[in-house]
Amino acid sequence: MKKLFDLVVSKCNRMTRRAMKLPNGLLIVDSTTITVGKTRLPWAVYHGERSGIKLHVSYTPKTDMPLQVVETIGRLHDGPVGEQLVDSRFVLVEDRAYFKITRIDQFVSEHQEFVIRMKENIEIVR
Repeated sequence: MKKLFDLVVSKCNRMTRRAMKLPNGLLIVDSTTITVGKTRLPWAVYHGERSGIKLHVSYTPKTDMPLQVVETIGRLHDGPVGEQLVDSRFVLVEDRAYFKITRIDQFVSEHQEFVIRMKENIEIVR
């Protein structure tokens, strides 16, 4: 997604890029689940005979470093944890697991820049 965004911005001339007033950089938010046998993490039962934890990471491509990492049990949904990873200094880039209409409304009211892939069953009416 970042490469596509960079490509689109690079195709704009200097005057257009200045008019866009883009913030300093992107903040990419995603999670990954690490699973192990049920006996290894009995407090984090995930699915059937598996246990697992989930790492929710906010990553800045400009520095190639994670900005923040939140650890949860594997069964916890991404949405509520994503709210902890918001940073108004960046353009927030998230997948559809973090999408919620009330959250989008909150971003608009707080002037938080964002790019979030919407769920397929969303219908927008103006």
